[in-house]
Amino acid sequence: MKLFSVISEEEKLRIQKRVALMLNETEDKVAELFPVWEAIILGGLLKLVRNRIRFNALYNFILQKPIPIDSIEAYLGESKADFDLEDMLRFGEGMMSILVPDKKSAIAMLLSRDLGCKSSSVLKGLTLFFAFYGYKLKQTDYPALKDWKAYSSFYLAMKSDFNALCSGKVQYTISDILLLSDILKVDPMVVLAYSDESEVAPDASTHFFQRLTLPMVFSVLAVLILGGFIIWYTSYRDVSDVDNLAETEEIIPLDSLTKLNDSLTQAVLDSNRLKSDSLTTLVWPDGKPFDVAKTSVVVPVFRYLMDSTQKESDSFLATELQFDAKSDLLDGTNEQVFKLLAEGLYKFKEVQIKVVVNSQKDDRASLKRGFVVKNRLVGEGVSPARIEVKSADPLVTFSSGDPEVYLVLSKPRY
Repeated sequence: MKLFSVISEEEKLRIQKRVALMLNETEDKVAELFPVWEAIILGGLLKLVRNRIRFNALYNFILQKPIPIDSIEAYLGESKADFDLEDMLRFGEGMMSILVPDKKSAIAMLLSRDLGCKSSSVLKGLTLFFAFYGYKLKQTDYPALKDWKAYSSFYLAMKSDFNALCSGKVQYTISDILLLSDILKVDPMVVLAYSDESEVAPDASTHFFQRLTLPMVFSVLAVLILGGFIIWYTSYRDVSDVDNLAETEEIIPLDSLTKLNDSLTQAVLDSNRLKSDSLTTLVWPDGKPFDVAKTSVVVPVFRYLMDSTQKESDSFLATELQFDAKSDLLDGTNEQVFKLLAEGLYKFKEVQIKVVVNSQKDDRASLKRGFVVKNRLVGEGVSPARIEVKSADPLVTFSSGDPEVYLVLSKPRY
C-alpha cells in the first residue's frame, strides 16, 4: 500500500521553495518538516478511530465547510495563479481544531526545539498542510467518511506509516502528545536509542563485562553489602537487643495521638466543604456524573436544557471563555467546558445555539471570536448547522467591562 501522504511528491517539490519563503526557513528544513506534518495529521486521524463524536465532527466539517479549492489548487499547481493564503489557513485551523485540539502549542514547541526551527513556522506550515489534507479528503479520500467502520478500516491500515513518516528525533514524543501509544504501540526504548550520528549495530561477541562502567560496579557492590548487612541483622543479632530496643523506643502520648486524629479529620472536613462550596455535581441524561465549578456556564445551560417547561430562548454568559486581545484566539484550553457543553447539546439535538461575542474592537473581531467558539463546539461533535455566530442579539446586553461571550439557546416551539 502507498505511504500516507497529504500531497504528492511532485507537488512537494513544486511548493518547497514557496513554503520556505512563506516561513522564512531554508528549503532543507522545510523538506524535513513535510513528512513530520503528514505524520501529525495521520496521528490526528487515527485518534478518531476511538472517538465517534470527533469522527462526526470531521464528517460534518468536510460536508458543510466551504473548501478554498481554487486557492489550494493555485498554490499546488504549476501556474502562478493568485491564491488567498489567509482563506487556506482559516480552513486549516478548522481541520486542526477537530483532529488535534489543544495540541498546537505543545507540537510547535517540540518541533522547534528538536528540529531547530521557529515554532511559528511549525504552526503555520502545519496549518497549511491541514488545509491541503482537508482538500484531499474531500476530493479523493471521501469514501472513507461514509461510516465510522469504513473510516477506521481505512486509516488503521496506515498506522505503521506514522513511524515511517516521523523521524526518530520526534517520533515518540509526538506519539505521546497525541496519545497514540494505544494505537501505534510505539516502543519507547527503540526510539529513545536514536542518535544523530550513524548507528552501529552492537557486536554479538561483545562481552557483558566490557560494557560495565565504574559507577555500575560501585552500585552493584553497594547493593550486595547492604543486602548482606540486612540478612545478618535479621538472622543473627542477640534477642536481648530486641528487648532493649523495645524498652528505649519513644512512647507517643495518648493525647497527642488524639490531637493528630482530630487534625486529620478536620482537614478532610475542610477539603469536603471547600469542594462543596465551589463545585456542583451534574448528570446529563444516560450519562455519568461530573463535577463542575458552580460559576461555570455549564451549570445554567444544564438547568435550561433539563427544564422541559422552559420553552423561551435564553442567554448565558460564559465567563471562563477569555480571548487573547491581539490574536482573537481563546486564551487557555477550556477543553472541559466545551466537552461538557457538547455532551449536553448532543443529548438535546433540537436546541439551536447562537454564539454572540463582544470583542470591544469591532464587529469583525467579534465575529472572528464567535467562529472560534463555534469551531471548538463543532470539534466536540456539535453539528455546525445548529450554531449561528452573531455580533449582536436582542437577548444579550453587553456590560461596559471586559469582552464577553454569550451562548443563546433556543428550543423548538411545539
